[in-house]
Amino acid sequence: MTEQDARTIGKALQQPGASAKRLPALPARGGIPSATATGMATQTASPASGGEIDSPLTEQSRTYYPQQYITTSDGLFVIGYMPVQSVTMKDASKRVVVFNYSKPEA
Repeated sequence: MTEQDARTIGKALQQPGASAKRLPALPARGGIPSATATGMATQTASPASGGEIDSPLTEQSRTYYPQQYITTSDGLFVIGYMPVQSVTMKDASKRVVVFNYSKPEA
């Protein structure tokens, strides 16, 4: 290493000069003041006929959309699958619960 190279490296490693600008200091921020509020319930009582689902759910059957095919991003493989259309379940009260799923985009 030459003496010229050593000086160049030495200058590069020194503290930045006065030309380096710093970001301005931000003003101190206070905390959020405490507050108290009262909420009003607006939910009506559920009807006598129910409307809830009792846990646990037990699967009874499934239906499927027609088979679809997708190609991997590298184009080497084609994968066939059948998307689920709906799942029928029974809850703990023996009521039927049906989950319908939208058809996936091809």
